[in-house]
Amino acid sequence: MAKTRLTKLAEEFEINIDEALKIAQEKLSKEMITGKGKATWINEEGVEILADALIIPEIVPKHIKVKILHECPNRCYNWGYSKEIGKKVPVLIPRKFWGRLVGKTITIECISDDKGESYRYVHTKRI
Repeated sequence: MAKTRLTKLAEEFEINIDEALKIAQEKLSKEMITGKGKATWINEEGVEILADALIIPEIVPKHIKVKILHECPNRCYNWGYSKEIGKKVPVLIPRKFWGRLVGKTITIECISDDKGESYRYVHTKRI
């Protein structure tokens, strides 16, 4: 898994390194970021998300890694636990994945609005 240095991404998008680091910490999961300060590295999955976030930060939701614990009676949801937020949350998933994700770690989007937060499965590209 190849990683990209955050300073290189900041130069590409002509943005200050401190601002890029702040956006990366807000939008990416802790597993996607390694290092500190100017020696920060972003993994492949994080680079794709961060590229959009550096252009327009408002449209990219926070990404979190969760482990799926069990299914819900509603086939559109599974229960997942995140160490990052420290609680069990219902995750909206495609119906075709119901029953197949138990015990697996997946990436989700945390969408906040005036009614609260909701969590949605993010499809990761497999090569």
